[in-house]
Amino acid sequence: MGLLNLLDAAVIVSYLAGITWIGTRFYQKHTGMNEYLLGSKAMKWFPVALSIIAADTSAISYLGVPAWSFQHDMKLNQNILMFLIAIPLFIWLFLPIYSRGNLYTAYQYLETRFDLKLRLLASLFFLVIRGAHVAVIIYAPALMMSELMGVPLKLSILVMGALTAFYTTLGGIKGVIWTDAIQVGTVFVGFTAVALSVLYHIPGGLSSALSTAVAEGKFELFDFSLSLEKVDNFWAILIGGTILAVQPLCTDQAILQKFFTTKSARETSKSLYFYGAVMIPLMTLLSILGVLMYVLYAHQPALRASLKNPDALIPHYAASMLPHGLAGLVVASIFAGSMSTVSASLNSLATSSVIDIYKRLVKSNQSDRHYASASRWATALWGLLATVGALYADRLGELVLAFTRIQSLMAGTILGIFLLGVLFKKVGSRGAMAGVLIGLGAVIYVSVFTTASIFWYGVIGTLATVLAGWLYSLVFPENVRGEAVAVG
Repeated sequence: MGLLNLLDAAVIVSYLAGITWIGTRFYQKHTGMNEYLLGSKAMKWFPVALSIIAADTSAISYLGVPAWSFQHDMKLNQNILMFLIAIPLFIWLFLPIYSRGNLYTAYQYLETRFDLKLRLLASLFFLVIRGAHVAVIIYAPALMMSELMGVPLKLSILVMGALTAFYTTLGGIKGVIWTDAIQVGTVFVGFTAVALSVLYHIPGGLSSALSTAVAEGKFELFDFSLSLEKVDNFWAILIGGTILAVQPLCTDQAILQKFFTTKSARETSKSLYFYGAVMIPLMTLLSILGVLMYVLYAHQPALRASLKNPDALIPHYAASMLPHGLAGLVVASIFAGSMSTVSASLNSLATSSVIDIYKRLVKSNQSDRHYASASRWATALWGLLATVGALYADRLGELVLAFTRIQSLMAGTILGIFLLGVLFKKVGSRGAMAGVLIGLGAVIYVSVFTTASIFWYGVIGTLATVLAGWLYSLVFPENVRGEAVAVG
């Protein structure tokens, strides 16, 4: 079976079966659209906060972050600075907008502010980005199972995709949020076990490991050079990384849908503050864990030689150094991190597909139950599409940056559309569309004809979209359908 045995397999299978059963317990045959997609807007801040953490982290984080610092250093950990900017910005600028009315998707706002074309375009961008994200997330634990248990990669991908799509389709948003909360707890248990074991096995203890890591430059945090090509350059991460953090938090339906389920804007704010308070130390500890594992593996050449794929570092260590059963729990926790993100993403993909496209363009006068049923079918369809996409996710390079390569191409343009709507009251639909075309063109040009880091794509897309939309409105004034929101 590889490094894991039958006991580990039993723990993993039991976990997958248990979380699938819990998710399906929220199934209601005659549920309405509001209940299925928004949980009747009755969720409290704490489970929503845990669900946001789950939606924004996955095996990409839990495997990729330690693997990066294991191979390189801790420069990518500068990403934690993004939370200090993105969360206050959302609460100050976007939360007042999303708190108005009874929104199902963020893109409904764009039709009110601009027109249907902008709404559909932003929704399409979201579907592409989030659909690709789900494919990468399904691939990550499947790769792990292939490496550690000899399970065929394609079979593991199919099982992972099918189980998550099954309970998400039946349980709706409540099933997503409550299973997310359970899975976040499972992840913390699994990674605490790994961290304590690493500390126990490091020769000379923690102080010796830290001295070795410092001497070898593993704790290097900043590169202040002006290079535009490095992905771990301070300026690229601070500026570009902030754009890549602000965009999903403020415009991504997978995260915003959780906010739409809360009772009030105050509950949403609480969930966001808790989210930031957890994510900053969590990402830092995952980076440090990778550094400590580098020191440990350096003292054990046989262990290092048996690591075939650095992205499988955490499960490889668990399978090699932890007792059987506990190793299975760690692997199950990585599945938990991925399944929670996949379930949230599938639910949001279905919501945008049904609300922004199907209900708006195809069948606009059907019953509430009809749209709830359509949402279930859309969830299942997106589960199928993402699973097929996962079969090709290995072509995107290192796991920690795999999704970023996709997100960076469109993130700046999406954020630019919303910023034009919120901040520039004289920009109308034609100006916003001009901004989209210029923004996308600029990003495509930079990605094809330059060697600039992917972190700069979002900056270029945002600036080009906003600047082009604003200039168009000055040269070609137009009637504005909505009003920008006054802030400050």
